[in-house]
Amino acid sequence: MIRDPRPAWDGRYPYEALEPAGIGPHSTQEEVENASFTLMTSGLMNAATQAAWDELREVPKRLLADALLYDVDLPAAVAEARARLERERAEAAAPPPVPPQRETALELLASIGDDLPPVEARPAPPVDVSAELAAFPPRHLLDTLIRFDQ
Repeated sequence: MIRDPRPAWDGRYPYEALEPAGIGPHSTQEEVENASFTLMTSGLMNAATQAAWDELREVPKRLLADALLYDVDLPAAVAEARARLERERAEAAAPPPVPPQRETALELLASIGDDLPPVEARPAPPVDVSAELAAFPPRHLLDTLIRFDQ
């Protein structure tokens, strides 16, 4: 079983504190009641284990501690997740089917220019540039626009 790490427990989580005594979520209430003897004989009874033992002896508090646990079969969960990933990868590798509306639109776009006459592309004619225009901007224009402080 895996504990939900998000909710805060006041003090140490009882099952973690009593784990050395063999107390866990599957322990009976009688085993929890008798855990104090195991804790005392092994020298593990202290304030933290005493508080945890007291919490688990009260059924409402034990139910609250149990509510934070999830029964997870980790090997099976990992195998299921791997199978799901492989299935999703296989589905992603195959292209999705083309919907009929899109197929019709693609056919229309492909045939849009079929009834037009062919257009012949010719290069643009050369442009005759006068010597004055080729030397643009003229020097006197630059001299009038730009003044330098001396």
